[in-house]
Amino acid sequence: MSWRGIGAFLLFVVVYMVVTPAADVAGYYAVDNPAGRKVIDLFGGHNNAQAIVGVVATVFGSIVGIAVAMIANTLIMEERPGRAIGVAFILLQVAQSLMFLIALSGELKRADILTDPLLFRGWVACVVAWVAFRLPPFKRPAPLPS
Repeated sequence: MSWRGIGAFLLFVVVYMVVTPAADVAGYYAVDNPAGRKVIDLFGGHNNAQAIVGVVATVFGSIVGIAVAMIANTLIMEERPGRAIGVAFILLQVAQSLMFLIALSGELKRADILTDPLLFRGWVACVVAWVAFRLPPFKRPAPLPS
């Protein structure tokens, strides 16, 4: 991997890490209002309303974070991010989730593992990155026109 590739990866990660928390907060406030609570109550989520709001905000933040990071990477590097950046990003998210699980293995309950924002953000980011970078079984993206 060249220095340009390492720079592209670092750019992707930094933009993702800056945008994702802001999008999480925006998603939280978009869902955590009286209208959002009524929709959650319609689907029988009254007991777990706070967890549902957190999960929706985390999903929204991950999707927006990866989308903005890919757009910024494409604009600054003047080429679409390579698949290697996607693979490295997924490995980073998996390593972060595993370190979090190991560090808090005695304190987390089984129910908390599925709704913990840090773990859930890592899992959602892996899925979104897999689709966004079109890793197998998806086809490679066409090159950008020159």
